[in-house]
Amino acid sequence: MGADGMFAVQSAEAFPPLSASVPDESEACSRFKRHTTCRRIAVACRRGARTGGRQLQQQRAHGSEHPEGEKAEKVSIDKGLKVMADDMGSPTTQESGCRALLEIVQHGPAHQQEVVSMGGIDALVKAMHAHPMQHGVQIAAACALERLCSGNADHVVKLLQVDGVAVLIKAMTAFVDRQSLQEVGCKMLRNIAACSGDCQVKVAALGGIQATLRAMAAHPSSAAVQELGCRALREMAAYSASNQDDIVACGGIQRVLRAMEVHCKLSSIQVLGCGVLRNLTACNADFQDTVVSRGGVQVVLDAMANHADSADVQRAGCWALFCTCVHNAEAQKIGEAHGAVKATLKAMEQHREEARVQEAGCWVVKELAKLIVTKQSRTTFVTSTQAVLKAMDKHSAIAAVTDSRGRRASQFGLPRQQRLGADRMPRAVWPLRPLHHETDLVRHQGMRAASG
Repeated sequence: MGADGMFAVQSAEAFPPLSASVPDESEACSRFKRHTTCRRIAVACRRGARTGGRQLQQQRAHGSEHPEGEKAEKVSIDKGLKVMADDMGSPTTQESGCRALLEIVQHGPAHQQEVVSMGGIDALVKAMHAHPMQHGVQIAAACALERLCSGNADHVVKLLQVDGVAVLIKAMTAFVDRQSLQEVGCKMLRNIAACSGDCQVKVAALGGIQATLRAMAAHPSSAAVQELGCRALREMAAYSASNQDDIVACGGIQRVLRAMEVHCKLSSIQVLGCGVLRNLTACNADFQDTVVSRGGVQVVLDAMANHADSADVQRAGCWALFCTCVHNAEAQKIGEAHGAVKATLKAMEQHREEARVQEAGCWVVKELAKLIVTKQSRTTFVTSTQAVLKAMDKHSAIAAVTDSRGRRASQFGLPRQQRLGADRMPRAVWPLRPLHHETDLVRHQGMRAASG
């Protein structure tokens, strides 16, 4: 990997020139000895971790308990943490120690737990805090922390307690031009925000939203940064009105749409981008209008057209269309004019077996039902009606699917019992009344579609 690679080896520190104020056997020699010692200990840590890991795996495979593996592991971790604590002022020592800990935590949850129990998170954060302008220290420590906190809420709590998130965001800000650090930072912010509502609030309060958007702005051509950034934004926007406000105020909608346009061939970014749009627009008419005015409807439809074979993209696209249009007449008109109905029906037809696509598609049909009746051709009306009924028939055993389809059928005034049988309709559907029950055209065409 290049100089910006995640595991690029940093050059040794430049020794100060000898002068009258520096004795012969002096600072340069001492620093050289510390550097050599640290490297030897780091190698020993790595070897100890590998040996200990193999011994632990063999013990577990044979159902036996031998303390040698655990002892080797603890000795390795203890050595690494001790040398870091004794030489906090040396960036070389801290980087080597962070890399050694990274090597250890990569061997699995048992090693990670041991590192945390012995103070590893605190040591890594202190290293980052002591050397904020040393990229080697920042990236090594961030990678180790990411491994430790991934999927472990207890470790995330420890990280927050020692101000680890604030230090991480400072590192992302200081090295915004370093792609590898931005990738790790966005991944960590997403994982931390996903732990709980409190973690989500704390990440945002510490500047996690701004850091994520800066990373995406600095590396628009990097698919990894864009994908991880969208993951972080989607998580931070979920069920949080204040976070949604901050994301939109900082240009998050434009940034996400730009990522979807630049990386239009990558299905993962399309899915995640649609997820961000869904979370931002579901309960906010102003944000719906922003997405529409920025061309968001067309971007979503392009994603669905470019990835017609991907059920995930179709599902995410339908949900984004629904959330952008729900209870918003102007957005509905624009969506219908751009072809949202046809794209949705195509998704439902092509992915008939996918319950989640059917559910999301029917929500779009429900929201655009009035326009389908008044603006679309009779063929489209019949196709929409049949799509809803087929979805109900195909996935009648799935409550969420059947309930959503029943609601869609009611929008067209269809006699659901006649088509499916009263015993197959969920009770939750019965209180719903047809949206256009008073419209003779809807009732008439609905009856013909159901019987045809």
